[in-house]
Amino acid sequence: MAELREQAERAIRRERAARSAPEVVVRGTLQRAAVETRPLVLAADDGTTWELLFPPSWQVEVQEGARVTVHGDRATDVRTTTMVGPLLRVRTLSTD
Repeated sequence: MAELREQAERAIRRERAARSAPEVVVRGTLQRAAVETRPLVLAADDGTTWELLFPPSWQVEVQEGARVTVHGDRATDVRTTTMVGPLLRVRTLSTD
């Protein structure tokens, strides 16, 4: 029961953090990071490498190397094992 409560509290904290995070708009090139899990990242035009967090139901139909614009929120409430850059919770992704 305590584990279920802890999971619910984490979900509430993530939701609050997501709502309070300012929107970020980033342009750049989609790439696969050269780490074990090969996460999809955005090599932004300003030199920042963003690790992209997609909603669970999303299927990304854009090829690696594509120029894209991503609208999202900086995700400060989660961590990943890849540590390739700041995390961006994607709202929209469009090709340039």
